[in-house]
Amino acid sequence: MTAALGRLARAARALGLGRALRVVVALADAALLRLHVAPLRVVVQGVPVRGLLRHRSFLAEAAQPRSTYAELYLRLLTPGTTVVDGGAHVGLYSKLAAPVAAHVVAVEPDPYNLAALHLNLDGLANVEIVPCALAEREGTATFYDTRSTIGSSLLERPEATPHEVRTTSVDAILDGREVESLLVKLNIEGAEPLAIAGMRQTLERVERVAMLVEVNPPLLAAAGTDVEELLDGLRARGFEVAYVDLAAQIAVELPRPLRKGHLLVSRSA
Repeated sequence: MTAALGRLARAARALGLGRALRVVVALADAALLRLHVAPLRVVVQGVPVRGLLRHRSFLAEAAQPRSTYAELYLRLLTPGTTVVDGGAHVGLYSKLAAPVAAHVVAVEPDPYNLAALHLNLDGLANVEIVPCALAEREGTATFYDTRSTIGSSLLERPEATPHEVRTTSVDAILDGREVESLLVKLNIEGAEPLAIAGMRQTLERVERVAMLVEVNPPLLAAAGTDVEELLDGLRARGFEVAYVDLAAQIAVELPRPLRKGHLLVSRSA
């Protein structure tokens, strides 16, 4: 079904009907949201994942071999691991982690993503959904929704709709919990440094930590973040920092200049 919708979308754009199609998708998704129905379904690493019409592009890409870092992510999981899925989206990585992890916390503020997240994760006893944006502290902030569902951020984005959301931090989420080892996934569109700043206490008490961190140097620079300073700060905490090679599903040396992609940040006991 995702492939058929993709062909329909391309045909509509070719005919100059892209805007009309977006309106139809928005109306259909609003109705599906009220019905708690997510009609699209793909299987990634043996795990079925559902989404709304606006999730079509993400689901179609995720279904392609090695278009995500799912294989590498699964190798990082060990029994007893606590997982924080920052920018959980429709819950792919939370659902992949659930059979292995001790506890999974899926953090997501977008209402359409949250609807799919509940459909994918409800009923999994060791998974907790937190309807917040991951940041450096608990509170409220302006969140910028985009049509793509994967581009929304705490950072101002062009052609985005702003609204207030609650924020939380890894430190707040894990306060008072026993954590043997920690796996954090951060895909929050330029707000990754905020989330890392919000896990200072956790990183001081948990020795075995791995993080998969999206990095987009131009976006970070526009937000006033120095990428090299971020990398130096991680290394100062005893982390090794590598770059994710999606095609090989391994961590490799950081490319220079650093390009958009994902970092593997890890520290052993």
